[in-house]
Amino acid sequence: MEKNLQPMKHAAPLLAASLALAACKTPTVHLATPEPVKVDITMRLDVYQHGNEPEKTDAPAMSNDPAKDRMNRLADIQTFKNSRLVGENASALLSIRVDTPGDYGDYIRKTVEAENADRMALMKSQATREKVPLPRIQKTQADLARKMAFKGEWIEIEKDNGTLEWIQKDS
Repeated sequence: MEKNLQPMKHAAPLLAASLALAACKTPTVHLATPEPVKVDITMRLDVYQHGNEPEKTDAPAMSNDPAKDRMNRLADIQTFKNSRLVGENASALLSIRVDTPGDYGDYIRKTVEAENADRMALMKSQATREKVPLPRIQKTQADLARKMAFKGEWIEIEKDNGTLEWIQKDS
């Protein structure tokens, strides 16, 4: 009979230890933070193109929708502005700042001419509709273009003495 009680001899201390541990209070661990974690990130991305001449961009195919054609053109114009090739002049039109040779230069000139023709038609239409002089509309549009320009883009400003000056927007 002593052989049958042998396993019970070891079970009693284990049972007593289990009960003792169960009676102990475990420490409380708080996982929540009193205030949310705040992250402030400032990032800057500069894109540079290296090489002698920018790659030739094929002109987008003209569609029967002038508004769609203009939207496609605006992406190219922003690329020209980012490359500091064109700027917004005081007449609310684009001016080529850097004469680029070759096919890419021809593409820039044609794109700028088309955009300026559209801008002028829109401004003339607005002047007629509002019954105001065209130069007033041009001044308003030029002010808006300067305001909307990104830092570093070329803009033409009127100085106090009435002369015009090209500057790169600083903010």
